[in-house]
Amino acid sequence: MTQSSTYKVSRSETTHGQHGEHQLIRGESSSMRLWHNEQPADTAEKQPSRNDYETLGYVISGRVELTVDGQSVMLEAGDSYRVPSGAEHVYRVLETLTAVEVTTPAANR
Repeated sequence: MTQSSTYKVSRSETTHGQHGEHQLIRGESSSMRLWHNEQPADTAEKQPSRNDYETLGYVISGRVELTVDGQSVMLEAGDSYRVPSGAEHVYRVLETLTAVEVTTPAANR
């Protein structure tokens, strides 16, 4: 089945990325991933990075501090966020985090 004709991906078919994220589904121009039960220790030493894709996210549970281009925001359950393409950013998990993200264009697997 080609990527453009994938209409469903079952839980058993999802893959895990190199940073622990669950790659849920990939479309023609975006992809969706889940960060499930990310722990504060997972991001304690994380360094700022830049990506060539925009990230839109939604916090399902937990708390995280997101710093984008030097501006920090606190996120908790029910908050949405955006990291522009090319922006320096870092996530610091403060309480066990579950969040879903969409990246455009699709993040590499």
